[in-house]
Amino acid sequence: MGAKTLLSVEQFDRLLEPDEFRYELDEGELIEMVRPRYNPHNRIVRAIDRVLLQYLAKNPIGEVLSSDNLFVLGPATKRAPDLAFLSLERVQRIKPGHDIEGAPELVVEVLSPSDKAEAMRRKIRQYFAAGARLVWLVYPNTREIEVWESASSATRILGQDDLLEAPELLPGFSCPVKSLF
Repeated sequence: MGAKTLLSVEQFDRLLEPDEFRYELDEGELIEMVRPRYNPHNRIVRAIDRVLLQYLAKNPIGEVLSSDNLFVLGPATKRAPDLAFLSLERVQRIKPGHDIEGAPELVVEVLSPSDKAEAMRRKIRQYFAAGARLVWLVYPNTREIEVWESASSATRILGQDDLLEAPELLPGFSCPVKSLF
C-alpha cells in the first residue's frame, strides 16, 4: 500500500468535486466516494428524511440536513453524514456559505456496500468526539438500526418489529423500523 497524501482543511476546500464524486476529509486523508445510484441506500435515506421532516413540521425544534452539508469535526476532518439533525439553536449559529462547525446532534448513516466496519466505527468516534449526541447506523441488508449514544458501542439494535425513537432529542418521535425499508 502506498503512502497516504494528507491534506489540510484549506487544501480540501480548494478541491473541485466532479459530479460523480463527493469527498470527506478524514484526519487529513482525502476519502473519495462515488455518489450512490438509485438503490436501497437512497430509498432508506429518503424514508428517514420523510419521517423526520413530518415530525419537525409538527414539532419545529430543529432542521434535517442532507449529505450535501459538510461538518467540520476537527482540524483535519470533515464529514457529510447521510442525514443530520440540528436543533434550532445550532441552526441559528450556522454561517451561510460556510461548513458547519462540530457534529450534528443526531447523525444518520446508512451503510453502502462499499462501507467498511472499521471506517464506520472511526466515523462514529469522530462524530461523538465533535459533540454528536446520537448516531443511527442503518443496515439495509439486515433491516436493522444500531442506536449509538456514545462512541464505545451501540446501545440498542433495532429490528423490523421495533420502534425508532429518540426521546432526548426528538420528544414524541416514534417510527416503526419496518416502515423505513
